[in-house]
Amino acid sequence: MKIKLQLKPDTIIALDRLLEMLWDLPVSLDKRENVYKSIGYDLAEKFSSKAKSIIKKANLFETKTKAISLKYHEAWALEIIINELLEHFPDKNEYRKSLLTSLSNNLNQKLA
Repeated sequence: MKIKLQLKPDTIIALDRLLEMLWDLPVSLDKRENVYKSIGYDLAEKFSSKAKSIIKKANLFETKTKAISLKYHEAWALEIIINELLEHFPDKNEYRKSLLTSLSNNLNQKLA
């Protein structure tokens, strides 16, 4: 089962920046948290490559959305990761925080 998302370049870059924080988290004894991290590492690599390609093709007026397809478990974990990281490491940039919150809400609706 796949979840299809249409994301703006700004959202992909904001998500890439947030997922970079996963690499700095310490190892946990909680199995559930380790599952989230494991899926999160895969997602971090996926969105990092997307963000890099967007930055290489930098166009200030680019508003096209990018189609991204996630497996159900990836979308499920991504929603949880976004909420947890925003809670523990609040973003000072309100625009990025708004983009990520909107993405989390969108994932929640698609997963329901």
